[in-house]
Amino acid sequence: MKFFDTHAHCDDSRFENEYEGGTHQLIKDCFASNIEHIINIGTNLENSKKSVELANMYEGLYASCGIHPSDVFYEDADKAVSVIEELLKNEKAVALGEIGLDYHYEDIPRDLQMLYFRKQMELAKRLDIPVIIHDRDAHGDCLNVIKEFPEVKGVFHSFSGSAEMAQELVKLGWYISFSGTVTFKNARVPKEACRVVPIDRLLIETDAPYLAPTPHRGQLNNSMYVELTAAEIANQRGVTLEEIRNATSENAKRLFHIK
Repeated sequence: MKFFDTHAHCDDSRFENEYEGGTHQLIKDCFASNIEHIINIGTNLENSKKSVELANMYEGLYASCGIHPSDVFYEDADKAVSVIEELLKNEKAVALGEIGLDYHYEDIPRDLQMLYFRKQMELAKRLDIPVIIHDRDAHGDCLNVIKEFPEVKGVFHSFSGSAEMAQELVKLGWYISFSGTVTFKNARVPKEACRVVPIDRLLIETDAPYLAPTPHRGQLNNSMYVELTAAEIANQRGVTLEEIRNATSENAKRLFHIK
């Protein structure tokens, strides 16, 4: 049974340093095991370029390109976003992201995050491309921004909002993705949310190398562990693992226009 990991950071330095054989061996192992497709996520200009380069090397690997709210310190925002636009012209680049807001740390100016968020949403509208949203402790503001751009659709990745927020996002045309956090013992909120998302709007991810699911919590995460997240969602919804696998794979291909 092959799965679609919609959010991983395959080129993260931890894989090169800690995974036996490094990044390329990791990708080969994933595709030789239980993975059919991976979207490798860009978070700044440098690794967005790497993401595209890496995606062009492997048939089942795709790229997203964007400027994460923690990487909004380029001097010229318009120039930085124009670089992302150029990278998105590559046929293996299937999404703009990850973009959004992160209010967890106070050292990243919120007005600067908002500036980059809106500029990249404007780009997504112009290019008619799906976006991948990072929302950490910023649910209200993220909702307000996406409502400013009703033409833009995409996914809230590693969803941490309430079941009610998930339902509101679905009504607005968005997809909801769950990571390994849904497997954590006391993760009541994501467990509740994963039960109410319609099956045709559900996605799964690892966010590797972060957020390894139980029983690997605290370890180096990788795309092969996405099956554990799918299994927990199946358990929460009272359906088979195969049903979750089939639905999330088809949903990902539909959202990211992958044949």
